[in-house]
Amino acid sequence: MRTQGIKDGIYQEWGHRIIPSSAGELKGQKRYYRIFYGLVHWREADAGNYHKACVPFVQYGTTSDFDLARRKKEIRELYPCHILGQDLDKVLAAMAELEVEFNEN
Repeated sequence: MRTQGIKDGIYQEWGHRIIPSSAGELKGQKRYYRIFYGLVHWREADAGNYHKACVPFVQYGTTSDFDLARRKKEIRELYPCHILGQDLDKVLAAMAELEVEFNEN
């Protein structure tokens, strides 16, 4: 499993999809789901181990670079991403695409 580059962070993104949310805008900013695919490190919950995972985030903006989007505070990491029922098929399809793209079996 590729772990180079994750260092002390929690996330190492290999790929992603940005999908518009049906919720529209909040204070003039469009809402998106950022479907992250890559390595996650659970720190205390599973210290020393990395896991390949798909993680939905709320993102305000469309910055493609994960670290830059985090620095710009476009990605909301401290609260859960609620996937609206009408968006569920799009989110699940993006997750499936990423799984196929990065499947290392």
